[in-house]
Amino acid sequence: MRPQLLQYVAILVLTGLCATTALAVRPKDGPDTRAEGRRIYARACAWCHGAEGKGDGPAGWSIGRYSAPRPRDFTADSYKFRSTPSGELPTDQDLFRTITHGIPGSMPSYRSLNERERWQVIAYVRSLNPAFQQETPTPIALPSPPPFPSEDGIRNGRALYAKYECRTCHGDNAAGDGPESKAGHLRDAHQLPITATNLTDPSAFKNGATPQDLYRSIMTGLDGTPMPSYADEFAGQEQAVWDLVWYLQSLSGQPGK
Repeated sequence: MRPQLLQYVAILVLTGLCATTALAVRPKDGPDTRAEGRRIYARACAWCHGAEGKGDGPAGWSIGRYSAPRPRDFTADSYKFRSTPSGELPTDQDLFRTITHGIPGSMPSYRSLNERERWQVIAYVRSLNPAFQQETPTPIALPSPPPFPSEDGIRNGRALYAKYECRTCHGDNAAGDGPESKAGHLRDAHQLPITATNLTDPSAFKNGATPQDLYRSIMTGLDGTPMPSYADEFAGQEQAVWDLVWYLQSLSGQPGK
């Protein structure tokens, strides 16, 4: 068997084992799971998100009193970080991703909790919002990125950045210093001042900085913020989305990573 084929088989086996393990550690939803999730939540989350998940914890109030972001109110809608269309609830995997990776500058990663504990917290958080029991969130298609971004693609991405007036918030050079941001006109759903992301600094990307993270953010938007979904604008234009992604990544010298 050729080395490349052996490597491919090994990846498939490893991926399968990881998937099986992830499913194995997720407990069945029920009173016991949610009770354990509430216990972990009280220890790890309530300080910011509040005892009942309304985003009114003592630390959270001081963090988001005068400017965004304010901690998530789990009893309400308008979740920012989703793989679902704008206006819909996040999937369980979206919640798991956010808890696992955290939100740069706002929320730490909770990899210190094992996977089972993270799923228990998610079960409890879901129980705070009846909408989770009434809807089954469906993610948008997230295709794999093309293997190699071309110079033509990056140039087209820059043209798209201009066409859709991204500079209005993010600035001509995407440093987060667009006229709306500099003038303090940007507001979140709570009417708190919010600044545009510096797109030249991947560490500031709250929804992730990989190509698929950027694709997801462009197509779903960040509900509750001035960042809209561009799904309608890019309907049937998958390659154009990737061109914009490559351009955004080129700003920090890392297209394709």
